[in-house]
Amino acid sequence: MHNPFDDLQDRLIRLEALVLELHSYCQPSPAHLGGIELAMQITGLAQSTIYNLVSADRIPYMKRGKKLYFSRTDLEAWIMDGKQDVS
Repeated sequence: MHNPFDDLQDRLIRLEALVLELHSYCQPSPAHLGGIELAMQITGLAQSTIYNLVSADRIPYMKRGKKLYFSRTDLEAWIMDGKQDVS
């Protein structure tokens, strides 16, 4: 006779593998995170301009302690969204 719990266990194993795979896509790799240098490289803006945009909360950034971090994908999306309104 077929045990339905065997099917359930197989499905749980496959589900766990899919969740782990999705989780790996959501984790930014260190190559996608950087400091002010990355923000300058991606945007082409001067360091002082980046700091002014951070101060005005007009550019996507993360802060841990006193260190600023920027995500390559967030900066590229910010530029594509036309949020680069530097006057």
